[in-house]
Amino acid sequence: MRLSRRTLVLPAIGLALAAPAVHAQAAWPRARPIRLVVGFPPGGSGDFLARIFAEMLGRALDQVIVVDNRPGAAATIAATHVARSAPDGYTILLGGSGSQAISPALYAAVNFDPVRDFTPITRLTDLTGIIAARPQLGIGNLAQLIERVRAEPGRWNFGTPGNGTPWHLAGATLARLAGIQLTHVPFRGGGASLHAALAGDVELLVGTPPVLLPAIRTERMRGLSLTSREASRAIPDVPGTAEAGLPSLDVAGWWGFFGPAGLPDDIRDKLFEVSVSAVSDTDVQARIATEGLQAWPSRSPAEFAEFMGQQIPFWAELVRTAGARSE
Repeated sequence: MRLSRRTLVLPAIGLALAAPAVHAQAAWPRARPIRLVVGFPPGGSGDFLARIFAEMLGRALDQVIVVDNRPGAAATIAATHVARSAPDGYTILLGGSGSQAISPALYAAVNFDPVRDFTPITRLTDLTGIIAARPQLGIGNLAQLIERVRAEPGRWNFGTPGNGTPWHLAGATLARLAGIQLTHVPFRGGGASLHAALAGDVELLVGTPPVLLPAIRTERMRGLSLTSREASRAIPDVPGTAEAGLPSLDVAGWWGFFGPAGLPDDIRDKLFEVSVSAVSDTDVQARIATEGLQAWPSRSPAEFAEFMGQQIPFWAELVRTAGARSE
């Protein structure tokens, strides 16, 4: 059969017209899975949170969300990776007060700028700490603790998961605001600090709810106060510092989502929308409450950026007044 010039041209035109449709199908987030980078190993609180949100966001975006654990260097390895990634919406950081506000003040050199190198998407949850003591010490609340420490200067110390952690800074701030002397004893992780407290190697412990709540519920440790002013619905048996009698102590961390700098507004806004929807879900709130976390979404990406502008100098000042140094 003889083919005319017309029959040859029409398929070519058809292919050309089909090309934009193929391109549209590959638009974000369809091209490939999204990587949710977290600076902690599997099994920890950060990883726990990342996997909950990976599931919820994957469902909302109809795309696979892969949790990419990159632990080490106080989560700055993960933050550096995201800061250097393409701003295409396929690499997102689950960051927090540690990686985004404390580490830049604590370490002489980090490989990112917490403002210039990231696009804030939304805050997700709070991350308050707990001040606890062994029941054998006979201390029932924060006021009694302060009274005892004042009466026995030089004797009291507090353990934390490590130097420069929010809980080191919270303990140092407690000592400064209450006018008492407390010696900081850093450990390598929350589990090690809890074992030391249970063994009587340290008098007090300032740490995270996932580490301390099981010990408090089994009465091996006594929760004296949160490190934040307000009480937490997720930790109903431990008062906030306002109720405990030291409202000027208000040191608590948080978790949030960040993209690389230059993330397009439409992608940022969609990630904001699905993230806030996820953290507002009652099932998600019940699940994160098991880790002592409360939902705390931002009102907008701009509000989160403003919050970051306040948090970076806040934590830098706590690092300075605590005399914290990088290890």
